[in-house]
Formats: sequence, structure tokens, C-alpha cells
Amino acid sequence: MRRFSHKRIRDIFIRVVDSSVTQTSLAREMNVSTRTIRSDLKEIDDLLRACGNRLINDRKKGIFIHTDDGDTLAQLIEEARRPWKEIRTASERRRALLTALLAHRDGLSLAMLESEWFISIYSLKNDIALLKRHFALYDIAIIAEGGDRFRLEGSEKLLRRCLYEHLLSAREADEEYQDIFCSPTTMQDIKKILSHYFTAQGFILSDVNLRFLTLVCGIIRERIRSGQWLFDYEFAHGEPGWRSASRELLSLLTVSQKTLPDGEINFLAMHLAAFCTALPEHMEEMGFYDIEHSIMHHFLSYVSSAWFCEINYDEVMRKNLLNHIKAMRIRINNGITIVNPLIEQIKRHYPLMYEMTLAAFSELEHFFSATITDDEIGYLVMHIGAILDTPHYGAGNQKITALIVSDQGIASTRLVCQKIVKIYTDITIAQCISVEQYHAMSFLEEDIVISMADVDEKNRRVVTLSPLPERWELEKIKYYLIADNAPPMTMLNYFSDEHFFIMPGNEHVKENVIELLAVPLEINGKVDKHYLPSVLEREARASTLLDEKLAIPHPLGLVALSTMVTVAIFPQGIEWDPGKVVKLVFMLAISEDAFIDSMHIYDYLTNILDNDVIDRLSQCESFAEFIAISKKYFL
Repeated sequence: MRRFSHKRIRDIFIRVVDSSVTQTSLAREMNVSTRTIRSDLKEIDDLLRACGNRLINDRKKGIFIHTDDGDTLAQLIEEARRPWKEIRTASERRRALLTALLAHRDGLSLAMLESEWFISIYSLKNDIALLKRHFALYDIAIIAEGGDRFRLEGSEKLLRRCLYEHLLSAREADEEYQDIFCSPTTMQDIKKILSHYFTAQGFILSDVNLRFLTLVCGIIRERIRSGQWLFDYEFAHGEPGWRSASRELLSLLTVSQKTLPDGEINFLAMHLAAFCTALPEHMEEMGFYDIEHSIMHHFLSYVSSAWFCEINYDEVMRKNLLNHIKAMRIRINNGITIVNPLIEQIKRHYPLMYEMTLAAFSELEHFFSATITDDEIGYLVMHIGAILDTPHYGAGNQKITALIVSDQGIASTRLVCQKIVKIYTDITIAQCISVEQYHAMSFLEEDIVISMADVDEKNRRVVTLSPLPERWELEKIKYYLIADNAPPMTMLNYFSDEHFFIMPGNEHVKENVIELLAVPLEINGKVDKHYLPSVLEREARASTLLDEKLAIPHPLGLVALSTMVTVAIFPQGIEWDPGKVVKLVFMLAISEDAFIDSMHIYDYLTNILDNDVIDRLSQCESFAEFIAISKKYFL
């Protein structure tokens, strides 16, 4: 919990820190009476004395702080200078109350909160009733002790899981961590310990997973520090290296000299296995992964058979995918939540691969004890995308070396690399590293740095991209290259005047439009009689709206005889789904021999999602005008 009970108290403290002041000047500045100021200064003095300092009121010098413990004063000043968050809405109040319950292990007095938050105890009791449902999800009970005092009761494992997911959903996790634990050790301190250890030992994990693991280790450290040990946790995993690493990390994270119980060692070992890509090479790997191999082979076989495309993957890609499935299965089976920061972009940029992955893993649910979340599916999409796009990786006559920096996982980083070298054949990707690894480097040998996170420049210029870059971002790279990068003219083969329609009026119905657009495809021999039923079935399962800006009706598989994109422009718009109006419809007919080219088609569709581009395309009056604009967005 924050130590300043009111914003005015915090503001007075900052004024005293910045310069000596008088009671009169403070009363004038805060627009309150000097009597109120005296009461506020008494509270500040009590706060300072609790951390080894005190407030002095000298008639000549004014009010100032006498410092006996500079470190604790510095912490208090740092807390005071954080942005002040008033609890305004009901949801904010309930989250703050949840944080307070987690912070007060011995019980929380609502009367205390009533005086601090200026909120009636009646409202707080109503919030407690609602929070009981939240804690019930973790089998944690809110126990009443007297009229207005409450505490949490539940197993240590589930309390830690609740703490982790609460901090994971926080806007400012570092701040809420301090509110709960009031620890002298910050999240950044823990992150540094982990980063140094993993770098020294040769562990590989993304910056995103390092954030998740930092939350876990911070919680473990503070629970142990307060005497809340986990004694009976078991982790049935064949790799002894995880337990060895767990012991070493726990000794670095905790100050306790007690012998660590097996439960604590197993608990951290499980999280290491869930977030690290693999054990370092010098640690023994037992290799008992029959289930994970089965999952991987089913996944790849599904892609090959159901979507009629050749899966070519080298040993590195195979190993990366297997390692990801190992960690993913541990996360799902042990109830570890992750957040994929790119999930919405993945759905938008790679809708075909997302659907493919979702369908493949719907047949693998018996290997998991819980539902595979969208966030987990998103990471798998990155892996399959990297595999499918491999033939383009590193092709051409490369002359310029690039260092790729990313705070995301291996698969999503490889996808960006493949998109880069697909456009710029003169680039060689020398290596892909994390932000933490980049910070540790003093000299860069590569010609340019391409970063998907904000980093400082060293001895090479940095080109910054978003995690899943748009075309306009990729074009920034061309200023460092000599090669002519004309758009691939093969894309023109997939558009035709015969399959281009302008449909005025607003009386059109989705199902009728799909049937109308399928007719010329069948007449021209692009599809057979199975195509239209498959498109209608796919649309019935889920909408084919792309980012709610255009529609891309398509069949369940690659059932076309040859590839063609049918374009329909609706100047007045068509209601594709209830309340969702679009002006552009692209009906996709993709054959089994053009799966990789279909990625170019999806790249084009995601590149035109800007509202200005959609407006221009929807105003085209001819096929020639449509193609003239579209060519700028071919990859």
C-alpha cells in the first residue's frame, strides 16, 4: 500500500524535500488552514520517523527534513514522485481493494481504508462481496474477522498464482508489486539478477518471457522472506538441469540461510522449464518427450495434408518448435498464464495461419489438461509461419549484414527477418538477439541494426520497426541498400478484370454476394462445384472480416483449381455482419500449389487496412485504377 494517505500529504512532503517552507506558505499554497497544515506535518513526521528520519520546524530556517537514514528517505522520495493515482471508478477501487487484501496477510481493516480512500465502508463491503467471486476462481476464500476486518485463506500455490496473474494484468506491475510487498528489492533488481544469471549460464529466453519469470521470482522471494514457504509442490519432469538451476537462482534471490524445501525448488524449476527455450548445452538433457514429439508431428502433418503445402524445415526450426511445445505444454498443464502482446496483430496479419493452427490444435486437446488460449495459439502461428516461409529466408546475393534486436520470441522474430530478406535480397541476417543481449554489447560488427524495440544507438545506425511491421516501416530500410526492389509482378496474375466488380446500391446481402462472386470463378475454370459450399460453410463457422475493415470470404481449405482473387467494391457499403459495414470484399480462391503465394496475398490485404487506402480503393471506377493503387502495397 502507498504510504501517503492523501495527495495533499504527498504534495507537502515534496515541497519540504525541494526547499524549506513555512506553515503559512504551505497553507496558502494548499488552500487550507494552518491548523490543517500542522496536522498534515504531524503525519509526515510520523512517516519519516518510521524510516529513521524526522521533520524539523525551525522558526528561522523553516520546515526541513533531518536525515539520519538517507537510503530509506531516498525510497520515500522516489515513491512520492511517482504519478498519483486517484481511485475514481468502481473497477479501480475494486482492483485497489484486491491489491490491499493481497498485501495484508494478517487481515485488512475496511475502517482504515474508509479513512484513507474517503469511501464509505458500505461500498467497500459490497466490493468485498464481488471480490469473493474473483478469489473463488483460485479456491481462495475471503474470511471475515469481526465486523470490518477480512483476510485471505487458501493454499500457498494458489495464492502465488493469484498474485502472479494480478501483477500480470497490472498497468504498472512494478508499482503494484511494491504496494503488495513494500520490498527494498524492486522488480528491476530481480530482473538484473535473472538476466546476469541466464547470460552467464547460457540460458535462452525472450525478453517477454524474462518479464513473466521476473514476476514469478519476485513473488517467490517475497513469500519466502515473509515465511510463507511452499513445501509440498511436485514437478514431474525428466530434466535434472531445471532443479539444479532452480537451487542456484533461489540462493541468489533469497537471503534466507535455511535449507530450501523441495517444494520451492520444484516450483521455480517448473517455471524455468515453462519460460526458458531450453537448457544450456552444458546441462544434461534426458530427452523424454514422446508426447511433445507426437504433438509436433501431428501439427506439421495437419498443415501438409489439410492445406496441401510442402513443409520444409531444417533441424534448427524443428528444435525450436519442439522446445516451444515442451514449454507450452508445461504452462498449460500447470495453469501458467501468459500474455501475447502481438495477438491482435497476429490475427490481423496472418489470419490463414491462425485458423490453420487453431484447427490443428483442436484435435490435440487430450494432450493438455486445460484449454489452449489465444495467446498460446498466437506464438504457435509464429512458428508455423517461420517454417512455411523458409524457402525465402536468406535468398539472393547478400552484401549487407544486419543485427536483429527483438523483445519477442524466436518465431515472431524469424517471421520479421523473412519478410525483410524477402524484400531486400542484399541483406544477410547475421544474428537475432534480445534487448538485454544488445544492452550488454559494447561494439557491433554488423552493418546495420534492425530493432523491434526502442534501443540506443551504439556504433551502428538503428532502424526501428514495430514487432510486426507494416510495409511503410519496411521501406525505411531501403535507404541503406542499393538493390532495386520492385514489387513482385507475379501478384498481378492473381487479379483479373473478369473477376472485378463494382456493386452500387445498398440492397446487397452477404450470402447472395458470395454466390454471385463464385459464378465467374466456376465458369472460368478456377474452381469446381465444391468451392461455393466450402466458402459458405467457412463463413457460417466464423466471420471472415479482417480487422473489421474488409471481408475476405474463403473456403475451408485450398480447394481451388487455380488461384484468383475476386474483388467487389461496394461504394455505399455492405453489412457483412450485424452492425459491421465494409466497402471492399476480396473472395479468395487459392490452389494447393500456390500456398506460399497466398502469403503474399495476405500481406497485400493487411497492407491496405489503413482507412485512407481503403477509401481510395473503394472509390475506384475501373480495374486499371484499382490495380494502379494496389501495386504500391504488393510485397
